[in-house]
Amino acid sequence: MFASYVPEIADLIGNRQKYGGEYKGEHGKKHIVVCGHITYDSVSHFLQDFLHEDRDDVDVEVVFLHRVVPDLELEGLFKRHFTKVEFFTGTAMDSLDLSRVKVSDADACLVLANKYSTNPDAEDAANIMRVISIKNYSSDIRVIVQLMQYHNKFALTSNHCEIAAQNPRISY
Repeated sequence: MFASYVPEIADLIGNRQKYGGEYKGEHGKKHIVVCGHITYDSVSHFLQDFLHEDRDDVDVEVVFLHRVVPDLELEGLFKRHFTKVEFFTGTAMDSLDLSRVKVSDADACLVLANKYSTNPDAEDAANIMRVISIKNYSSDIRVIVQLMQYHNKFALTSNHCEIAAQNPRISY
């Protein structure tokens, strides 16, 4: 019976090492950290916009931080952009994980929202907690956060954050 679990255990250990470790960017090269709602859809839309050829400065590495190992579809997307993208398991709520992805050295940190959330206030609360954790770790980092509800932006006014409206009815 134990032998039947060996491949699963090997996969778990391999994935931990595969997406663990530390970000080791090139000296002098810019990077941003993206956390929050990390799915194939959110990442593909983000990368299409961020790495678009019409942008002036696309020589930036994108470091994704998420507590769940990417599924095959998302992993394939990362592999297509392997020169610009890295993925690490972890959470923005843990200072050790923020240290691993070098948030202090990053040019910015983006917190993506789940635009399909059935509870937008809870989604905003989770993202606000991520912002507070990031700012507690590195107070001078530029943080851009997506919020679903207009009234939740006031929770962040003292944290010097940029708020990107996810809900089209909200404008800042």
